[in-house]
Amino acid sequence: MALIECYECKRSISSEAKACIHCGAPRAQQHERTPAQTAAAAATATISFGSLPRNKSVPEAFVPPPAPEPAPRATPAAVGRRRRQSESAPVPQLQANADGSRPVEGWLKIMVFLLPMVFVWFLLRNGHSMKQRFFGFGWLALLILASSLSPK
Repeated sequence: MALIECYECKRSISSEAKACIHCGAPRAQQHERTPAQTAAAAATATISFGSLPRNKSVPEAFVPPPAPEPAPRATPAAVGRRRRQSESAPVPQLQANADGSRPVEGWLKIMVFLLPMVFVWFLLRNGHSMKQRFFGFGWLALLILASSLSPK
């Protein structure tokens, strides 16, 4: 038994059914197949997900796009207290250093000093200068060297 597509409603039905269980349409007459042909047809059969047939003589419905909503009007009590629109709000920019590199934030300075094994990798983000990376990874190398030379 294989699933086939009903020619009327395009839903899946059993190949052994005499009529579609969804719409009642009789199954299309087909010549008898051998079991090998049935297995090959079942392997290559496609399953539809129920798109309905289109009647080409009936024009498609046109749904116009929704009209843009007018801006809400402020009541006299709210005049001057409306929030700025997101388009007019300036986007905060990071102040670049003199050489154009990204500044190292205060939290990153503290954490690189305290836990360089974890936080020095944040200096690899785009925008940090080689000088900033040199100091961060130099501090990490200095701590590794100091811990390896300390007496046990």
